Amino acid sequence: MLKHATTIRVIGFLLLIIGLFTLFINMVGVDLVILDWLYRYNVALSFAVRLGMVIVGIIMIYIGSTNWDRVEA
Repeated sequence: MLKHATTIRVIGFLLLIIGLFTLFINMVGVDLVILDWLYRYNVALSFAVRLGMVIVGIIMIYIGSTNWDRVEA
């Protein structure tokens, strides 16, 4: 098992939750102050960053949950 698997999973869940939350609230016209500059700079880049947060979060959750010590015969 990874040495910091719990930390990786927590960061993954945070990225997933924040990414999904910002995608949904952006659809109704609201934006977080932290990511507002990105939306004003370029809308497509803002969407790509938010979608990237969701994808990276899912990957981190998967990696943190995988048992790497398991031996397959």
